[in-house]
Amino acid sequence: MSEEHAALRETLSRLHEQIAGHDLDEQERALLRDALQELEGTLEGTPSEEESSLADRLSELAQGFEESHPTLSETVGRVVDALANLGI
Repeated sequence: MSEEHAALRETLSRLHEQIAGHDLDEQERALLRDALQELEGTLEGTPSEEESSLADRLSELAQGFEESHPTLSETVGRVVDALANLGI
């Protein structure tokens, strides 16, 4: 596993911890859960069939959390950056 993949997996682990620790409504939680499942599938070699890119959708989620959950927004932003570094 490359350093980039390892860093992304570490960031994903932190994100899962943060999601558990934040007071998110069901819609926010479902959006994040779906995106993370898709991302984990992509990392395991199962590409997404979604029209919009995973990175775009995660960016939109991060922007939506900027005010209400800034730490979560920052971590999602790191995931987006890691995806860009991996060319995903």
